[in-house]
Amino acid sequence: MNVKPEVSFTSEINLCENVYTEDSPNSIIAKNAMNRGAMQKLIEFKELLDFLEGKKMDTVVEIGTATGGTFYAFCQMASSDAHIVSIDLPGGPFGGGYELDDVQLFKTYAKIGQTIYFMREDSHKDSTKSGLIERLKDRKIDVLFIDGDHTYEGVKKDFELYAPLVAKGGVIIFHDICKHATVPDCQVDKFWNEIKDKYESKEFIDPNDTEWGGIGVVIKD
Repeated sequence: MNVKPEVSFTSEINLCENVYTEDSPNSIIAKNAMNRGAMQKLIEFKELLDFLEGKKMDTVVEIGTATGGTFYAFCQMASSDAHIVSIDLPGGPFGGGYELDDVQLFKTYAKIGQTIYFMREDSHKDSTKSGLIERLKDRKIDVLFIDGDHTYEGVKKDFELYAPLVAKGGVIIFHDICKHATVPDCQVDKFWNEIKDKYESKEFIDPNDTEWGGIGVVIKD
């Protein structure tokens, strides 16, 4: 999502290296995701990957792919025979709209044996949900990453449409749960604060910078 303030990649790497004295596999994946354009904070994204490690990731759905950095990370974390779906709106206001040529690059992120789909569609349309169900067949979603439309109504709509497709015990992830100081249209924090106490939930927030970002996770009951 394209509301990140101007922060150099080098400064984020240094922050992470101050916390992690050696490169773990997950910190390497997180750094590689940043190099591929992931718009999360490195320290927060690495903590999310640590949380996901060992959890079932046979079916992963990402809403909001942008430059493909997080898609890369989910491919690396998912099982070798996983189904992984990207839903991204061309020309979306919060960082969407990768080019068709980018799909060929994104395909190289998958492991051998993984099945990947790219749906360049509006996640808020019932037809998009129907298309996703058709691709997943009888599979339930293990990990749902909501990082598309960051307006209050937009993130709420994505949750209401796709959370019912998540398996019991599955993970639903939100990016930008901190109130964004400079982008008033980014209101994920408002929706997050409404739902987080209704589920088992976790937050990954850089304590040194709460002006943007933050990753929230709820467990489907």
